[in-house]
Amino acid sequence: MQNSSSLLFYNYTIVGAGASGLWLANAMIDKGLLDNKTLCIVENDNNKLNDRTWCYWEKNALKEPQIISKEWRLIKDLYGKRNNQIFPYRYYHVKSNDFYQHLKTKLKKNPNIYWKIETVNTVDKITENKLCVQTINQSWETNYAFLSALPAANKDLETEKLNQYLGEQNKKIFIWQSFVGYRIKTANPVFNPSEIIMMDFNVDQANATQFFYELPLSENEALVEFTRFGTEIIDYDYAINQIENRLKNKNISYQILEIEKGAIPMTPQFDQQNNSLASNQNIIYIGTLGGAIKPTTGYGFKRMFHYAEKLAEALKNEENTNLPTMKRKWRFRIYDIILLQILVDTPHLGKNIFQTLFTNQPITRILKFLDEETSVIEEVKIFSRLPLLPFIKSLLKYIFVR
Repeated sequence: MQNSSSLLFYNYTIVGAGASGLWLANAMIDKGLLDNKTLCIVENDNNKLNDRTWCYWEKNALKEPQIISKEWRLIKDLYGKRNNQIFPYRYYHVKSNDFYQHLKTKLKKNPNIYWKIETVNTVDKITENKLCVQTINQSWETNYAFLSALPAANKDLETEKLNQYLGEQNKKIFIWQSFVGYRIKTANPVFNPSEIIMMDFNVDQANATQFFYELPLSENEALVEFTRFGTEIIDYDYAINQIENRLKNKNISYQILEIEKGAIPMTPQFDQQNNSLASNQNIIYIGTLGGAIKPTTGYGFKRMFHYAEKLAEALKNEENTNLPTMKRKWRFRIYDIILLQILVDTPHLGKNIFQTLFTNQPITRILKFLDEETSVIEEVKIFSRLPLLPFIKSLLKYIFVR
């Protein structure tokens, strides 16, 4: 494992062992990249517990179906629609602890993967094809570094690199998706385990866009989550009060099994500008930094998986293939920018826009649209049933003011 400069050497380094990092390492194994090459995975905390929930909809489960704890085929009809089936999709639920445990168990069986519990301070280019990764306690050389978080010591420099990597962005458009959730167990069977509540806006909006999200895991257990789209992160005590009032109004007696909370950036800032990376680019951003999070939904788990698969395939054929980015189709980027601008400028309109969307469109078309797989004709059908004036104003602001 020594090279001529006497530093340790690994072909690949992944900084961060969250969803994006573990998906990429898993794809490297499955594509055979680590049959004769080495990978170092660096994480500053190897004691992650069930710190979050990931959900996604898809026609078939992603790889590693062992991580799925529950799936649904129905979304509760809150708006008087006739059909709440989401066929051909299914909505999948993944507990982060199950994901971490399954992927790490698999990865740790590979003798060419090395793990370090460290905080990365710097990642510097030393030659055209080599980088030096420096932590507090050690350093090593690598051909590629995949970053899901910025290095600690040179964040200003790395932020500048990141901005150059991403290109010119609409950085002023930024809101948070913040949430607090209770996983509860009830004394009596009160939930319908066959259907989820995706967005229930029957709550005070508080100059933001706020809704409940409910995932019934059984008749006696559910995740009840209060979510805000807004410029300010939701106050924890306020969110807890909203959840407890909801359960009280439903006369539900319960015990709290877990509490989860978090905040996801909703912004076009991380959108990629190019389809592929420069040929000499070997510091590669993944996860949120790489554009995995869809700006108007906060969903990113599935996008991280698909990007990991594409990136590992390209690395396998790196002599003949430019490495891909997570660049999205331009029109979907514009749609997201327009909606985010509305939520920034006129947050009180968010509830009406989302309720109108769910009332007037088949749920499968909405899911297809959020996956950015609809045709232009389908998108015309969607926007023609929405209140157009806010979208026109937002579009004009994007064109003439940005």
